[in-house]
Amino acid sequence: MIMFYTHYVTFGDFPEEYKDIEKARAIIVPVPLEETSTYLSGTRFAPDEVILASRALEWFDESLEFEPFRKGIATIASPLWERGNVTSCLSQLEETVEEIIRQGKFPIVIGGEHTITFADVRGVLKHYSDLSCLIFDAHADLRSSYDRSSFSHACVTRRISELDIESIVEVGIRSLSLEENDYINSTDKVRVIKARDFLRDPKFFIENISSMLSDNVFISIDMDVFDPSLVPAVGTPEPGGLLWYNVIDILEEVFAHKNVVGCDVVELLWMDKTSCFITARLIYKLIAYKFFYE
Repeated sequence: MIMFYTHYVTFGDFPEEYKDIEKARAIIVPVPLEETSTYLSGTRFAPDEVILASRALEWFDESLEFEPFRKGIATIASPLWERGNVTSCLSQLEETVEEIIRQGKFPIVIGGEHTITFADVRGVLKHYSDLSCLIFDAHADLRSSYDRSSFSHACVTRRISELDIESIVEVGIRSLSLEENDYINSTDKVRVIKARDFLRDPKFFIENISSMLSDNVFISIDMDVFDPSLVPAVGTPEPGGLLWYNVIDILEEVFAHKNVVGCDVVELLWMDKTSCFITARLIYKLIAYKFFYE
């Protein structure tokens, strides 16, 4: 059994009794991995900045009308890995996520670069065989390799597609390579909802997205899925993205109809306070939906 240690600052300025690792139902895992980023840098500092921003959150969820923190939200120290070694990080994170689920808790991993999702999914698969991935992203991340690495952040969804999972649904895509487009057309395992298609008819996709997923779902949110007018501080910002209620409405629909077994939030940069606070609010929403619909 892995021993969890409390992070030096905890998510949310909640009363201490609701942050106890043994009692908490939700576990925040900061993972400041930044080894394969290819444009803007700073994702390694994002977990701590998001956790600091979370201290200003309102405790009450205005739409669900309850206080999610009362289920318990603990923040553990980041897994230790050999610095500069992506595979070492992924291995340690996989064990951490597996152990969190073994203890009957809900993992929320904060990146760091998107590569960490591969480890999150592998950890979840140790407990759930009937698993789909819902990925919010501006980029498909379906390259076979990028910059001489098969574990680049630009390849993470391709690596996940090679695992024994039921399906992958990507939402918000608005940047593709030819290789990725060809791969999408060659497989039934990956369903892509482009941002422009979604924004033309959001009601249709929100009502039907659950049917594209299996009973158990892992959710990964690359913060560049949001339009840069809302969240500018991301590794590779793309115009034409989704807005707050676009994403929130999808999440509510999926949590209401599926068993969401874990989440991660990735690719944020640290330097914009607004972006960090929005990310913290999104994480609290994930926790709220999980326990409201359980």
